[in-house]
Amino acid sequence: MSLKDNKLEIAIIAVAIVLIGGVGNLFKAPVQRALQTSELSFEMIRPKSILAALFDLGGREVSRSYVNPFGNKKPTEAAKTTPNTEDKTKSAAATTKTAQKKAEDKKDQDKKPEVSVRVVDGNPTFKAGADDISTGNGAGGSVATGAGAAANDGKKAGTDKDSMTAAQWRNLVLGQPTKENVNKMVVAYMDKELNDAEFYGIVKELLQNSNSETQALGLSAASSFYSSTAFNTVASGYKSYSTENQTKAMAYLLGFANAGRLSALASSLRSSDEEVVSLAAEVVVKGYNSAKEGTVSSQGNRSRGDAFENSLKNYTQFVTIFKELQSSTNSEIASLAGTALSQIQSGVATL
Repeated sequence: MSLKDNKLEIAIIAVAIVLIGGVGNLFKAPVQRALQTSELSFEMIRPKSILAALFDLGGREVSRSYVNPFGNKKPTEAAKTTPNTEDKTKSAAATTKTAQKKAEDKKDQDKKPEVSVRVVDGNPTFKAGADDISTGNGAGGSVATGAGAAANDGKKAGTDKDSMTAAQWRNLVLGQPTKENVNKMVVAYMDKELNDAEFYGIVKELLQNSNSETQALGLSAASSFYSSTAFNTVASGYKSYSTENQTKAMAYLLGFANAGRLSALASSLRSSDEEVVSLAAEVVVKGYNSAKEGTVSSQGNRSRGDAFENSLKNYTQFVTIFKELQSSTNSEIASLAGTALSQIQSGVATL
């Protein structure tokens, strides 16, 4: 049989081959395109039907019950016959501990307030003289802002200062010289638990201390008041202060050069302490010069009842005092008195 005789068969076979190749390319092309464009997804197969969402538990309250597999276990005979001594011991210990705690709380409530202090030897050189307890009257004087802050601190202290004597205050402040303790003492003085001699005696011992910080505490206590006694206490030890504390002390003393406080200066000028008289005369002269220039001393804190009109006429009360001081045996005081007297008299003459 020749090739020409089998044309039909050959044609059929050729068409079959072409069809098979075409079908193969048809299924192969999408796979190749997916591999080339990375369109394959390896996510878990999940249904896209809405029926799957109907059975989702998200956002629903699920009632759960937990069963203890050992809950219904029956106790053995040995457990029934053995007493539970451990629970009884724990219960007794808890009862005892509660009773002890109640007893301790009751002791704390019944315990009276106490103050722990360190005793310091007294200063036999200080005695409050008659001129130190003159017209100032301590708490009756003008009270500065520092005393108000001390009052707030003292009220917080509460029972710390209850029923404390002057000796206890002295031991507390000198044994533990802190701002808090000094403020408490100022409050006690304002509440008249300490008199002038007791309060300013402790303040003077603070000022006589060689420690600059302790001196500053004494200045803080004294500067809470503007009285003759306070002026005398600060002025009497002025030369022994540190340079910084001398500056603070002078600023406080210059605060007396105002009309409402000149009477305290007049009383201090009659003191038997020459250092006090000298500083008082110096303050009067500086105050007079300020009044002459029409200025008011900026030193000191204003207090209720103070008059701050620092005019020349307010200084006429010192004329008689300076006339007496001109005959002083202390040349420095006599010189200051003469200078102050001549200035005041010339100023008054021009009124």
